[in-house]
Amino acid sequence: MTTEDFGAAGHPADTDRPRSPAQPERPAAPRALWIRPWAAGLAGLVVGAAAVGTTWLTLADGDDAGGSGVGPTSTGALALPASLGKFVEFEGAARRSGGRGADQTAQRIAKSDAESTRSLSRAYGGAGAAVRTYAQQDDASTTVMVSAVRGGSPAPFVPYQDAAALGLVRPTREIRAVGDVACLIVNQPTPAGQTPRPDSVNVDHCQRTKEGLTVTVGNISGDFHNSPDQVAALVEDVWSELT
Repeated sequence: MTTEDFGAAGHPADTDRPRSPAQPERPAAPRALWIRPWAAGLAGLVVGAAAVGTTWLTLADGDDAGGSGVGPTSTGALALPASLGKFVEFEGAARRSGGRGADQTAQRIAKSDAESTRSLSRAYGGAGAAVRTYAQQDDASTTVMVSAVRGGSPAPFVPYQDAAALGLVRPTREIRAVGDVACLIVNQPTPAGQTPRPDSVNVDHCQRTKEGLTVTVGNISGDFHNSPDQVAALVEDVWSELT
């Protein structure tokens, strides 16, 4: 952990000279807060969604992949699994790390997931819902938030952009269908004629929905957010667990 810089001590005033205006206090240098891989994952969770700066717009048109329009809901309980392939529940991973502050971090994540579950349920009129944060077992800095609710949802929507007219290979925002899953993707601009870098693709979230169920994977940190196919596959894993 870095030490705080509180500024150099002032020198005694010279009484033979006019007093100079008081100097403002120097701000303290930031502490190095994230010193464990699981903590780095938590940092990604905090800034992941805000970093993209994308509004989750929706369109109530069920013809595209990933959308069926809002339909009937159910109050039946939903339970997300403790693990999904390489992903395990974040709070458990944090506690097993044995790092400083791991228990407090686990408690914060558990509380966040519980509050998010209640908020998601309210958004769907009291429907059964579940939210859980996961960390990748072999790379704790890679995290995702999985949500499920017993209700259909509109398909993701982004405003149309003519990439060719903008001189780009891809629009800066697009919806990409991966089987039955729809992914909202933010692309770093790649000029026409160039090949997009793999890390220029940033998945905001992926969703699968039908009447009575919606599964979403979002708040993605680590390199995982550069692969729509992998995120969509995780959505399908959750879907198969719940149907």
